Amino acid sequence: MQLVFCGGASEVGASCYFIKMDQKNILLDSGIRMKHGQDVLPSFRRIQELGGVDAIIVSHAHLDHTGSLPIISREYPDARIYMTHATKALTQVLLYDSLKIMDRSEGEIPLYAQKNVEEMLNRIVCYSPQFPFELSEGSLKATFYSAGHVTGAAMIYLQGEEGSLLYTGDFSVGDQQTVKGVSIPKLRPDIVITESTYGQNLHSNRQMEEERLVATVLDVIKRKGKILIPAFALGRAQEVLLVLQRAMAKKQLPEFPIYVDGMVRSINLAYQLNPNYLKAGLAKKIFRGNDVFYNDTITAVKKDEERKEILANKDPLCIIASSGMLKGGPSAFYAEQLAPNPLNFIAITGYQDEEAPGRDVLNLLEDTEAERVLKIDGRTIPLRCGIGRYGLSAHADRGEILGLMQRVTPRQVFLVHGDPANISPLARQMQQEIRGRVHIPVNGEEYDIPVHNPRKQLQLGASITPLHRAIAELNESTITDLWEAVYGSSGIDQGYTAEELLYWWSGQTTPSEQQVRDFVVLLNSASCFVVNTRKLFLYHPLDPEEQKTVRQGMEMNDALAHMRARFPDAAGLYKIGAHQGQRAVVLCFHFPLFAQEVYAQEIAEIPSTTGWTVKLNAQCHLQAAEDLAISLLPRNWGYQKFAYHPSEQCFRLWVMEFPPDADQIEQEFQEKTRMQLLLVSADMAKPRLDFDAILPRTKNKPMEQNQALNYIDEVLRFHAISCYKKGCKRAGDHAYMEITFISPQIAQGYGEIVQSIADDIGWQLVVGKNPNQNEIVKVMNTLCAKLGISLKRTPRIFIAEARVGIETQMAVEPAILAQLAQEFQQITGYTVSDA
Repeated sequence: MQLVFCGGASEVGASCYFIKMDQKNILLDSGIRMKHGQDVLPSFRRIQELGGVDAIIVSHAHLDHTGSLPIISREYPDARIYMTHATKALTQVLLYDSLKIMDRSEGEIPLYAQKNVEEMLNRIVCYSPQFPFELSEGSLKATFYSAGHVTGAAMIYLQGEEGSLLYTGDFSVGDQQTVKGVSIPKLRPDIVITESTYGQNLHSNRQMEEERLVATVLDVIKRKGKILIPAFALGRAQEVLLVLQRAMAKKQLPEFPIYVDGMVRSINLAYQLNPNYLKAGLAKKIFRGNDVFYNDTITAVKKDEERKEILANKDPLCIIASSGMLKGGPSAFYAEQLAPNPLNFIAITGYQDEEAPGRDVLNLLEDTEAERVLKIDGRTIPLRCGIGRYGLSAHADRGEILGLMQRVTPRQVFLVHGDPANISPLARQMQQEIRGRVHIPVNGEEYDIPVHNPRKQLQLGASITPLHRAIAELNESTITDLWEAVYGSSGIDQGYTAEELLYWWSGQTTPSEQQVRDFVVLLNSASCFVVNTRKLFLYHPLDPEEQKTVRQGMEMNDALAHMRARFPDAAGLYKIGAHQGQRAVVLCFHFPLFAQEVYAQEIAEIPSTTGWTVKLNAQCHLQAAEDLAISLLPRNWGYQKFAYHPSEQCFRLWVMEFPPDADQIEQEFQEKTRMQLLLVSADMAKPRLDFDAILPRTKNKPMEQNQALNYIDEVLRFHAISCYKKGCKRAGDHAYMEITFISPQIAQGYGEIVQSIADDIGWQLVVGKNPNQNEIVKVMNTLCAKLGISLKRTPRIFIAEARVGIETQMAVEPAILAQLAQEFQQITGYTVSDA
């Protein structure tokens, strides 16, 4: 069997896998890359060289799996295309929408024409899940198995004389509102190609996330705002609609208008026309003639002018629109109009590309001190509305992927459809848990796999001279004898499996499973062998010079794996940053103060056990803090927002009303984080005002608002003081003005001037407590350029300590560093230190 990875390996996008099996050329999926600036197509050249395609089998309709079907089908018109009925209906919608987008793109050559789409659709043959169908007159058969994910999605199981292969496509284990989770019998494939999109993550509880979304919608309704839910037209939008529909039926939400816009409308129709691929309850409603998505409160937007009417509506409402990443489509239009109003809300429910405006929104959730703006189509919009993220993923997480592999026990596993950062840790853990070989392919790689070759170990006899020593003698001391034999024979380039190395040691071709497992543990801890970073079942002899380095400290991947193994999930270790040149790591815990206290011994032992120095990232993980705070509230307890105040080292959670055990909640949060949580009544603080920061009320009659703001500008300009933000705010019945300088520290020197302004304008003045991080970094970069200092990376800001950390490319004279620190503190009020 031959495998060629034409796209979708070590990336998300352009899924396309060529399989040569029983003398037939089969293509699994043919997608496109969704990111701008990339070659959107898979590599089709190698397919031509291998003789083209006899059959194409499609897992599901998303464009990263179907977007290039018209192109490959145009090249090989005799190749039939196999998919489920629902996938065909959805693929037709998505590809015709792609035609419209290409037609609107000026200066770009279309990938294909409408004729190509129509001809491709005519070559599709549909089969239902669990029905085996023949791909040739021989024994080669294929079967679809329901994969969850979206309606019609299927795993693909190939069986032939050369073995069997399972391609998971995208799959989800848990049931969703529209579809049930993955459903497969106890298959025994020789090879599995599986997605690894969330290979490094464990998902949040689905029901809790849905309840959190409903609670947010309720809060927005109560304050008479509008909530925009940008959603992927296929899959996520339907889930959100049914979540809100069910909440209204259960009286968790009042009946209020929900508008559906964009391609979501066409996808809803395709779902409605394929009831057999939906959950039984939805299918029964459709069979009775009911519409499962629309009712008196949920309507579709059909004309552009309706959008203006929706925005002009004074009543609270919800808009569900594509695209899910705010990249074009109606959702971008709505976001631009709704973002400036603090009564509104934008709820992110799905994956966001690094380039997407939706990613910028998620970044603001992590960095609450950053400037709140939204950039859409080159325009910058102030983001004053509420924002939130809700985990409604339709992909399997790390535990679910591992669970599937343990169920089907493949001989070979290929991890695809994921970023390298997600795939690598998944591969390491998977290789420890299953006996099969785990591969991390990259695009362009080819594998020839003789599946049925049970005596492969015996074939090594021609090139290996066994040492004929007892397996029981193999230990930490004697493994160097094995290393000498292997290194002397083949050097460091050839990798070997644990079974092959055991054969080399003992001459036994059939060691027991326990002997192999014990030997793998020994290999992983040995300093004379190293695991292949992409084929984690292979081990290479380590060069003698490199062994010296390893004895001084672990290799980076081994050190990182060792560190992760030291801490339980309760520690909240979510990321490890490594600087290989300095042999230093930065441990990122959800709550660093908690980790530093509770796991002090484990942290302290890392340098001696790995040879790597350790620092702790002082910043807490804001999303983890919010998740914990919400989990401590009583079930379905309403809350408005959650915020971190770095200068005070505390969190505030605005609740609709105080829970009866508020003190206990605050105490439990402190015990689990070693940080303070303050529960605040939402009707008392919008936003919460620290009255200690308010200057004494003046007796002068207040100036008109715009006149007062202009006066502030004039006075500060006269004194050559930079003010980065100013405005009128309210806290309950109190109106006041807030002015923000580059940092609270620098503002302390302006106290008399600010007091004088307050007296003149007749307004209370509050000095903002948050620093302007972007401006502080800009000042540092400017001063470094002036003084001839080159930085390795962007300066790091430590708000709680009022300092900035820098890392220089080379040593800098102390006098110059002193000058930098002095000038920087004069301008920003912050000190300078090493990063």
